Amino acid sequence: MESYNSKVLLFGEYSVLNHGKALVMPCDLFSGQLNFYADSTDKKFAYRSNEYLKKFSAFIASQVDENFVLEVKRFEWEINNGLFFQSSIPQGYGLGSSGALVVAIFLRYLKKAKEIKDELKGLTIEKAHQLKTTLGKMESFFHGTSSGLDPLSIILNEPILYKGMDQVTTAVLPTKKEDGENHIFLLNTQMPRNTSSLVARYHELYKEEAFRKKINDQLLHYTNESIDTFLANQPADFYKNIHQLVQFQLEEMNAFIPSEFQNTIKKGIDNGDYFLKLCGAGGGGYMLGFTNNWDKTKADLKDSVASIYQY
Repeated sequence: MESYNSKVLLFGEYSVLNHGKALVMPCDLFSGQLNFYADSTDKKFAYRSNEYLKKFSAFIASQVDENFVLEVKRFEWEINNGLFFQSSIPQGYGLGSSGALVVAIFLRYLKKAKEIKDELKGLTIEKAHQLKTTLGKMESFFHGTSSGLDPLSIILNEPILYKGMDQVTTAVLPTKKEDGENHIFLLNTQMPRNTSSLVARYHELYKEEAFRKKINDQLLHYTNESIDTFLANQPADFYKNIHQLVQFQLEEMNAFIPSEFQNTIKKGIDNGDYFLKLCGAGGGGYMLGFTNNWDKTKADLKDSVASIYQY
């Protein structure tokens, strides 16, 4: 069966919930695909995954989408015959394990799937919005709420720019270069997290007027400016904006940053060698970093980092 890459939300964590911009890119470090017991070497994992799919199928059966109709009975039959999701994408780490699962199921059990796959080659804004909405509803099973951007990026296997108010387009990242000075990297906190509880916590904080004002006046601005200068390949301006964004997260959103890594983030801000921010919901999993001094960053952060894009 077809394999689907993980993804990374470069910018827009939480602010996307308030109509700020967001930028998502595929990440080929990890992937996942549907499979059957007979082809599994880890029967225990396959069984757990199969049991989870049973719950997911019940959720899907309760959803009605006139734009994208799924063959629920076929899905249930294959689950009963040993279907599971074989994946190297770590769960609870912000790399789209649920998004990849949603896409795998969507494309396997979607009626008229071939027509949809053909449409993906020349996706219109209207169809992208429909897809985003449907995939988000499916992914809400895992997180309680979902923007749909993660599975949309995975299904297209392209960077996705969300401009707010449901304006979705593909994006062109700065040209990838093997000798480029700028690196985007992941830092592994070794701490799985629960996305739905973190998102619920954010919604509670957002009810407070002071916090809400800071999000709308500052976080959205820093995020939007970081996206704009990154896509325009303006490194000097970009690092000024990412500095402000990371500083804001450290000061105003430290509830979403493991305490063990707050000094690490501060050190990067202070010396300017690297900038570490939330990767998705935060609270553990991976953190996302940006640097134009990769050798020193690797030396400082040691074996916990891996470069995913160099430009």
